[in-house]
Amino acid sequence: MTTPLQFSYEAQSPQGQTLRGTLESESPTTAMHQLQSLGLRVLSIQHAPDQPTPKRLGTDDFILFNQQLAHLTQAGLPVERGLRLIAADLRSGRLANAANAVASDLERGLSLQDAFDRHSKQFPSLYAKLVDAGVKTGNLPGMLFAMGRHLELVKRVRFALWRVFAYPIVAMTALAAVAFFVATNVLPQFKAIYKDFGTTLPALTVYILAAGEHAVPILTALAFIVAAITAVMLVLRAVGAWGYINDYVLLQIPIVGSVLKASLLARWCDGLRIGVASGLDLPRAIELTSDTIASPKLQTDATTLTDSLAAGKTFDQFRGKLVPATIPAAIELSAQTGDLATTLAIITQMYEQLAEQRLRLIPVILTPLLMIVVAAGIGITVAALFLPLVRLISSLSGA
Repeated sequence: MTTPLQFSYEAQSPQGQTLRGTLESESPTTAMHQLQSLGLRVLSIQHAPDQPTPKRLGTDDFILFNQQLAHLTQAGLPVERGLRLIAADLRSGRLANAANAVASDLERGLSLQDAFDRHSKQFPSLYAKLVDAGVKTGNLPGMLFAMGRHLELVKRVRFALWRVFAYPIVAMTALAAVAFFVATNVLPQFKAIYKDFGTTLPALTVYILAAGEHAVPILTALAFIVAAITAVMLVLRAVGAWGYINDYVLLQIPIVGSVLKASLLARWCDGLRIGVASGLDLPRAIELTSDTIASPKLQTDATTLTDSLAAGKTFDQFRGKLVPATIPAAIELSAQTGDLATTLAIITQMYEQLAEQRLRLIPVILTPLLMIVVAAGIGITVAALFLPLVRLISSLSGA
């Protein structure tokens, strides 16, 4: 198969709109025919310069892409035609380029899964396999709509987490800024004043003044540690090792861990619902969903569940590392009654509500703690700075 080339084009729609973009094709002639088949009048076409490696689509971009593709396939349009329409509607940008690239591969004869696999760096992991499952079961629009709802769930939970932790982060940052200002501008002046007193200072004052002398290197070290931790987290996420940090570190944090666990189980059950609703058998749906979530503990539980299904065993004795026994029991019961997708939707909603309830506890606990820390820091600093003056005034009054 000939390696496709990149071409940049400028074309005009039947409505007179000027469109610019890039597409892959085997030759300029073939590229022109592709554009003309879309009803476009080609104004210019030429070899495109080498493009940088495409970046992954953002969550909002991908939700928009998935939603539009779902509506177009539901209307009965071929996938490649739907992708071209998405790109033409968006006109430019990363999302339009991704849609054009996948459409070009489909037009060259690649299967839908192979086309998405070829551009896997731009789409979420295993999206190609889920889409391929939707095609094979004849329910691609249903799969895409279910994927859209799942992505909205993930986005909503993540936004709720960031919203809850935004206040503590801002408060601690502001406190560090105030501490830096006091250490560099206020404490040196008090130290110079007390040096002229020629008297022994209270121990608390001595400690605060000494801390002020070392505040700059201490705060610098803390900033470096935060930056280093952030860099390590980004690297772990990039290499696919974030699941271990989530399972063995974050899930162990009191309250926060329970929120993350409930959120993880909600995503897992919802992903399982997508697979079952699209026509996948239960073991395949469990396997794909667990690979998508990328949690080592969850993958271990999934392997145990699929092995039990393969051996014809029940889930009565199931003891998972992360999945509670109630979920496999509900899955087994609903699978027998043929209402598995509905049951999974109910379990998803239950864990989503549980995550939201425990999220609301975090500000209730963190806000008073932060207020206590801030008040204690300000109180101790003020007391340490003015205690020598109080002693001086008292001694003068006694004299």
